[in-house]
Amino acid sequence: MSASHKKTGQAGRPACLDCATRSNCIVGTLAPADLAAIEPLIHESAFRKGAELSSEGDVASSVKIIKVGTLFAYRTGKDGRRRPIEITGRGSVLGMYGYFGQPNQVSGVAVSAGRVCELSIRHLEEKTNWVRALREQLITGSILASGLTADWSAVMRLRTLVKQLAYTLYLLSEVQASPVVQLPNHTALAELLGTTRESIVRGLMTLENERCVAKLEQKKCHVYSKRLLEWLGSA
Repeated sequence: MSASHKKTGQAGRPACLDCATRSNCIVGTLAPADLAAIEPLIHESAFRKGAELSSEGDVASSVKIIKVGTLFAYRTGKDGRRRPIEITGRGSVLGMYGYFGQPNQVSGVAVSAGRVCELSIRHLEEKTNWVRALREQLITGSILASGLTADWSAVMRLRTLVKQLAYTLYLLSEVQASPVVQLPNHTALAELLGTTRESIVRGLMTLENERCVAKLEQKKCHVYSKRLLEWLGSA
């Protein structure tokens, strides 16, 4: 566990029934009886910006569900360089391939502080009703994760940086499950899109002038998804 990933809370126990991320969580979708059985086995903890919550190539011993916060997924290229390929957030599952005995395909690095819920994979070897239900959710989660990666790949197929940034903000709104999104810093966005910090600033100003986004306080912005998609289709 990273030094910047520290456990918090009196007992480290989550309150799944009252969790704001429940509708986006593979555990939160379980039936009430199954949820009651699994809740004592889950440990909730905090992480800091810069923490590496999962590492590419490792076979995870637990699954980690992002409760709050934003992460970049990094993939090592054939040239040995590690690059960001997508953004993940609330409800995303790290280490799910460990259940299948397979290594992580990407590294998950926090670009904001947040909280994560963790469940040991050894519990998934038990023969109980909730395990069977959660296994189905993990399989579905693996499929959806592949689709999300494909969505992020599509970002780089757009012709201009402003369009790439617009699509990034749209996906970020989906990842955070809110029209009000917490933005990664400009340097992080520039790394993701292979450009400069100054170009990101100019791109955000363009999208604001087009009324696709509105700047808010504390590095937040309101993403007007419908307007953004209309602009992408006509620009």
